[in-house]
Amino acid sequence: MQYHVSGTWVEVGALVTPEQVAQFLEHAVIPSLELLAQWDEQGKITGGVFPGERETAFILNTSSAEEVGQLLTSLPFWGMMKWQVRPLQSIRSAVEREKEFFKKMTPTG
Repeated sequence: MQYHVSGTWVEVGALVTPEQVAQFLEHAVIPSLELLAQWDEQGKITGGVFPGERETAFILNTSSAEEVGQLLTSLPFWGMMKWQVRPLQSIRSAVEREKEFFKKMTPTG
């Protein structure tokens, strides 16, 4: 099944020192991006990050919603991001749905 996933960095603003930012980068951001790059290379995801922003969006291919949760929570920056996960219906099934609806709406259907 495919899921549209977007993650936005939760801003903490001026509460963070430059040293803390360096720690976040070293221990959370870079390792998380490395994992996402591996998943991309393995074909688990297709997507990327928005240039100059702290936001990502990708299509995640998994066998279950549980696997979505397992994968996302394995990212070191998981708790620092606000996530939105939406299941996707295939385009082919949407075509079939609309054809069926059309049949019901026409007198000859």
